[in-house]
Amino acid sequence: MSEPVAFLTGCGRSGTTILGQMIGQSPGVRYLNDYFPIWIDPFPQCDAWGLRSDTRNRDNGVELTEADLAEATLAGGDPAEFWRIVREKRGNTPLLVEKVALNNFRMRFLHALAPNARIINIVRHGVEVARSIAKRVEVGEWYGEGDRKWWLLERLARERGLVRELELCTNDAARGLLEWRMSVEVAGEHIAQIPGDRVLRVRYEDLIADAPAVATSIADHLDLPDGGAAMRDWAADRIERKNPASTEVPPPPETEAIAGDALRGLGYDPKGGMLASPTVAP
Repeated sequence: MSEPVAFLTGCGRSGTTILGQMIGQSPGVRYLNDYFPIWIDPFPQCDAWGLRSDTRNRDNGVELTEADLAEATLAGGDPAEFWRIVREKRGNTPLLVEKVALNNFRMRFLHALAPNARIINIVRHGVEVARSIAKRVEVGEWYGEGDRKWWLLERLARERGLVRELELCTNDAARGLLEWRMSVEVAGEHIAQIPGDRVLRVRYEDLIADAPAVATSIADHLDLPDGGAAMRDWAADRIERKNPASTEVPPPPETEAIAGDALRGLGYDPKGGMLASPTVAP
């Protein structure tokens, strides 16, 4: 039996929002975009941004697993509150599709909370993601209160042995590259421990090139009643590339050292574009 909730995940700036908007066109779906209380209210350790004053001094982590869910529950976390919010936001619609990009680090947590829920995971060329992150950092809309999220990402990088890569993060694009690398690597590790029928991985590049085909695959994955017709109609006139592709701008000089292997592992050329023979297909 499926859950009345599904999760859309992907490193921030990978196309999660436009993909979520497309999914939300289905008559069987209510799309919930970046509604942080659904996580922070039941589970304060999910607050990586310092959005609430009472969580800013907690020893929160970016990556969360089933062990963190068990620990949170013992410490007073409230899964029932999560499901109450799901019911409230879903209303009479059969399925709530929820998106908070940082959940790319937390898929084992999601799976433990909702074992039968479907997950959609989107990947995008890391150079494009890094440049987009850098633009958001410039206007102060990325790392949260006191750059808390970057501090937590930095801690995770050290835990994963990425000290040399951290030393190269002297600018916002380089930090974006490291965030992308850790996000896709952690996501891949988590997906490997979740039943294969629960997770659908798609590429941003495929979404831009053929959104109707991606809509059909998502409709099949979520078992949507209209087979994706509403998504396809909406996407036909709205989904297009608005920012330069990785082949149109030079990569940051730190690209190879920070994320070269991770890019190739997902079929991306660190110098831009796709490899002729991807190592791993999403």
